[in-house]
Amino acid sequence: MKRNLFITSLLVTTFLVSCDKKEETNDIIIEKKELAPVKKNMQSMESMDYSQDINWVGSTYKIYIHRESDGNLNKVKDESGTVYLDNKINIKVCRNDGSEFFNRTFTKNDFKSCLDQKRRNNGALLGLMFSTVEGNDLVFEGSVGSPDPMSDEFIPIVMKLNKMGSVNIERSTTLDAGGIMPNDEDGV
Repeated sequence: MKRNLFITSLLVTTFLVSCDKKEETNDIIIEKKELAPVKKNMQSMESMDYSQDINWVGSTYKIYIHRESDGNLNKVKDESGTVYLDNKINIKVCRNDGSEFFNRTFTKNDFKSCLDQKRRNNGALLGLMFSTVEGNDLVFEGSVGSPDPMSDEFIPIVMKLNKMGSVNIERSTTLDAGGIMPNDEDGV
């Protein structure tokens, strides 16, 4: 009887040990490391080119406008915190014979007297567009505001170029920039 009890206890022990055996897996466990935050790429507005022939002070002139992002200017943020490059805009007015009457590149800094603190810090120069001839002045309308193409936050600006080549800039009292919205595909 002792022998049967010994064999039974040996079998029970073997059974229990075999049931306790861990299953083998192919899982690999590695230590989690902190990843560096992913930096969003710098955003920029699309470059734009525009030209138009106009009659002004008794002659035909051609206006060229070119907008492009400039990495040398201060960066700006939209409402969600996305960082954008600010823009510069070149306006060139050429006489009928092709000679230049006016050629100047504008940045947001040229319009700072028209801007509130929010737009000075985080607004982008969105565009300048030829609007009309007013006596001896060429009138351009533009805006400084959020660089987000889905935003409608901007300050409208009027820039007048007289026949002597002098520029006068002021904040517009109308919200419509000559029918051209600041991020319009047809406008600059």
